[in-house]
Amino acid sequence: MSDSFERGVALFNRRAYFDSHEVWEDLWNGAEAREKKFLGALIQMAAALHVRFERSGGRGTRNLLVQALTALEDYRPTHHGVDVERLYAELAAYTERVEQ
Repeated sequence: MSDSFERGVALFNRRAYFDSHEVWEDLWNGAEAREKKFLGALIQMAAALHVRFERSGGRGTRNLLVQALTALEDYRPTHHGVDVERLYAELAAYTERVEQ
């Protein structure tokens, strides 16, 4: 996609969830509809994990994760080099843990 997208991925993988959210949000602002949905899912995922680990969020985390999962369904198995199938499976498993 772009260097900014890759920077967001690198930040996310380093668990800098808020920072990855910010990078992807900047991209989201100028994206076309289909890309907005994908970036929106990543933004929701990053926001959920930020809330979970930085603010001990419960229900808010779960709601953001479910919204991200719903949006990611349309991008399986891969999109822009992201293994969405794997991401979806890991996010779904994590969502179940949060719900418990």
